[in-house]
Amino acid sequence: MKEADPKLHVLELRNAFSGRKTVQKADLRNFYRQHAQVLADQAFRRILYALEKQHIITPIGAGVYALHGALPPQFPEKKPFAPAPSQELEELNKVIREWFPYIHYLGWETRVLREFMTHQPGENQIIIETEKDVCESVFNRLSQKYPGRIFLDPDRVTMERYVLHQSESIIISRLISQSPKKKANGVPFPRLEKILVDIFADEEKFFVFQGEELVRIFENAFAAYWISEKTLFRYAGRRKVSMKLREFIRKQTQIELTHIQENAE
Repeated sequence: MKEADPKLHVLELRNAFSGRKTVQKADLRNFYRQHAQVLADQAFRRILYALEKQHIITPIGAGVYALHGALPPQFPEKKPFAPAPSQELEELNKVIREWFPYIHYLGWETRVLREFMTHQPGENQIIIETEKDVCESVFNRLSQKYPGRIFLDPDRVTMERYVLHQSESIIISRLISQSPKKKANGVPFPRLEKILVDIFADEEKFFVFQGEELVRIFENAFAAYWISEKTLFRYAGRRKVSMKLREFIRKQTQIELTHIQENAE
């Protein structure tokens, strides 16, 4: 017999946290305890699942949720980052799965940054990040299928002379351990937090996104999507740029940081 859906008390929930952009997991638990004599862990997990499924809350960090519909109408509603991989990336994903079924990798495209930019680049780079030990093997094998379009961890000179002259190129890079990731149409795709950190940290490869364009990308990304600051700075710590990134956001952008996770570098 199918278990009945939990009572969510959505109206009361939004009223209780009216005007707040985020809500803590502990606050949600306390709220639902007021509406149930006994609130077991399993029942609370079902409530959280139902709230997420109905797009009432969105997890944006450890124990932190965005609460939709609790802000006045004049505030724009943010949304989760849900990229749609191109047909080219989906095909490349199938090829990698077939040829290298046991490796860990991520794939994304620089075109996902266009919605945040003022000056629109005409070219698109597909970034394939995989384990250090297999980068060269992946490069050599894919070069047979995509001759002249594959580049292995190119420096700035290679980017300027060769990569940026192609409308669509493929770059093979080393995958940083513990990279934030998700699935997008079956493609292992980095989370937006990782993409932002990578274009900030790797100035050589992503030099076209630097300067004022980088400021716009960060500000527009934070304005449009829910960004987990904990995830952002934890990964920035993996790349040893968390302090530098924090200073950039505080001094050069209009972004108001809230839940900052300090990281040792």
